[in-house]
Formats: sequence, C-alpha cells, structure tokens
Amino acid sequence: MDRIPQKLPFSKRRLRPRIVISYILDYVIIIAFIIGFSILNTIEPYHQPFSLSNISLKYPYAVHERVPMVLAVCISGAFPLVLIAVYTLFIDGLFSHKKPQDPVSGKRKIMGPYRWKDRLWEFNCGFLGLLLSQCLAFVITQALKNACGKPRPDIIDRCKPRISQDPTALTLATYDICEGDKSLLTDGFRSWPSGHSSSSFAGLFYLSLWLSGKLHIMDNRGEAWKTIIVMAPILAATLIAVSRIMDARHHPFDVITGSLLGIACGWVSYRQYFPSLSEPWKKGRAHPIRTWGSESVAPAEAVHMVPQNDSMAPLRNHEEEQMAASDLAEPSGILRNRSSRSAYVGGNPYVSNPFSRPEDDNWSSSSEDVANGYEMHGYSQTQNPALSGGQLPRYESDTSYPSRTHQTLPGVTALNTPPEAVTPHPARGRTLTDTPIHE
Repeated sequence: MDRIPQKLPFSKRRLRPRIVISYILDYVIIIAFIIGFSILNTIEPYHQPFSLSNISLKYPYAVHERVPMVLAVCISGAFPLVLIAVYTLFIDGLFSHKKPQDPVSGKRKIMGPYRWKDRLWEFNCGFLGLLLSQCLAFVITQALKNACGKPRPDIIDRCKPRISQDPTALTLATYDICEGDKSLLTDGFRSWPSGHSSSSFAGLFYLSLWLSGKLHIMDNRGEAWKTIIVMAPILAATLIAVSRIMDARHHPFDVITGSLLGIACGWVSYRQYFPSLSEPWKKGRAHPIRTWGSESVAPAEAVHMVPQNDSMAPLRNHEEEQMAASDLAEPSGILRNRSSRSAYVGGNPYVSNPFSRPEDDNWSSSSEDVANGYEMHGYSQTQNPALSGGQLPRYESDTSYPSRTHQTLPGVTALNTPPEAVTPHPARGRTLTDTPIHE
C-alpha cells in the first residue's frame, strides 16, 4: 500500500502531524455538513395549517423558475471558487510595485513576491472559507425549514384541495385535504427561510469580503472602483433573492431573513481564515498556519506595521516561522524602540503623553498641519505644577515673570528644563508654557 508522503512537493520542511490533523478536521466537518444536509432534505417538514381564503397563499405555481437552484449554486459557489483560484494563483502580486529579482538572471520576477506555496496556502484558506459558508447556510436553512413548516405563497395551487372553499368559517385547513403531488406538497411547506437567499448571500457576500480584503478597501485612499467591484457580488445575491418573490416561491419576510442568515454565515466563515477588514495593513492575507493543540498568543503591542513602498505585502515564510509561543510573543526591534520612547513631549517634563500615538500614515488630509502636542496645552499648563497636583515642584508660587536662566537641579540635564514663558494669562497673572512642536 502506498504511504502518505511526509513532505509537500513545494516545501522542504516536514509537516508536523498536528498541523495536518488541524486542517483535515476542517474538511471532515465540511463533509459532515454535506451528509447532514442530505439527511435533512429527506425528512418530512412540519405542516402548518392554512386558510383556503388567505389570498397571500393563492399565487399560481411557477413551473419554470427564473433562477433554478442549480444555477444559483453555480453563481454563488462555482463562480467565487473560480475567481478565488484565478486571482490567488495567477494575478496576486502581478501588479506589485516591489518585485524581487531572480538571483541567477537578475531579472525581476513577473509574478511578484509570492512563492507558489504561498499562493496555494491562500487558495486553501479561501476555498475552506467558501465551503464553510455555503455548508453552514444550507444546513441551518434546511433545519429551520423542516422545523417551521411554513406554507409557500403557492401552497393552495400545489395542494389542490378536495373542496373549492372552506366548509366552516374561521377554521384552518390541514395537509390532509390536499390531493396534489406529494413531492410538491413536501416542498410547499418549506417557505421559511429562503434557501436561495441564504445560499446566494453566503457565497457572494463571502466573495465581497474576500475581495475587500485583497483590495484593502478600508484603507485611507478612497478609490471608488474598488467599491464597485466589492458591491457587484452583493447586487447579484440581491437579484437572486428578489427572484424568489417574483416566482411566488417565498414571502418577502422569508427572503429577508434568509439573506441575513447568509450574510452571517459569510462573515463568520471569512473571519475564521482571514483578518478583519478594519486592519487594511494586513492586505487581506490569510492567517498563518495554525497548529492543533497550541494556544494562541496575543500580539506584544497593538501597533500595526504598514509595509513601506509597496501596496502588496508578501506572505509570511511559513517554513521559517517559529510556532513556539515564546518566539511569537517576543517583540521586534521596531516595537522595542517604539516602546522605549520617552513619555515627555519636547523638553517639558511636566507635559506628558499618556497615550501611544504612533504614526498613522497621514489619515487626515490636514495631518501635516497638526503638531504632535495637544492644541490646548499652552492654555492649561501652568509654570508651577504644584498648584495643579503635579509632582516635583520646581518654582515658587508667585505671579512674577521667572528668569530666563533656570537653575538645574542635581541629576537633571538641561534638556529637561521647561521652556520659557511665552504668554501671561490675563486672569491669573501667571506665566504659561506652550508645548513645543516635536518633530
């Protein structure tokens, strides 16, 4: 019997058994969802009583649907899968501004900075997320359909009751008076929620999230063409959902709840394998390889590192990435330098910066006009900090102008000497200090 290879064809590092078990379990869960849906589809749903005089249930049965279930699955399942595969395997990094050079020929690599195994890893995560989203939507929808048993808008046409009208006033008819086709009747009591709506939004809304991450739509550039591309799958899912009302297969409430269910499944599945869209500096890259049985480690500091001079950040080198928690928790040199920065603003030891304010890459269009100090510091900080509850008082409480030459305390360098007074306050008569611009 052939043995399972211990090494991947694109990697020189042997896979850990826990990693293989971790991701095999994902596929096993998806297969279990498929089997569960097949079982739920054979169960007879609950039959809610209905009124033969209810006009909302007297729509004619549409023999030909505008969007059959097979077409809906192709649009919301096959199309996103093909798009994810083509983009991840061939397009991703093609238009990168920073392409590495071949060490042998010295030419720039046309496909960008991403290796083939990195592309396969991205495709694996995108494929798993799409399958999980669709499976969740189908299983939850089918379970709710069987439990609720709500009649469709065309149930009377499917039922073909033995009597033309309700024999007793203010009474409800039951499933027993129906003489129509049994398979049509079984499907006629599965109105809520809409399966077309939930499956279409589960696949296409997931695709919108995936495109939003790859195009990093939540950055500060505000490019309209990205919004159009991201909203196109949502529009397609909405049209599929609306077609169910046009065919009288579902009530509007069924379509709305089914759409919300699909959106929830798509969002949950996307976040299992990809970072949040509110973190555009991660460029929508999949989470690194996880190891089953290992604890997740929180980042050392909540400071994002934006790649410089490139709009496409390369994937992590998973061969060289350390899986030990101690290595992951060790902050980088950049973070250590950032955390060791003095808390004083400028040369004034009494004006502190209690908040971590890293560079935000000019999130505001007028950010170059804003100083690093707080705007009202010059109007609130007095020359005598003892009056405002400060520590280490240095001057006596008086209303006279201090001398321009300050005495230096032992152990305090001249760099920490408070700046000279600039403006007297008209009410207090004391001198004020202004916060210098920290560059």
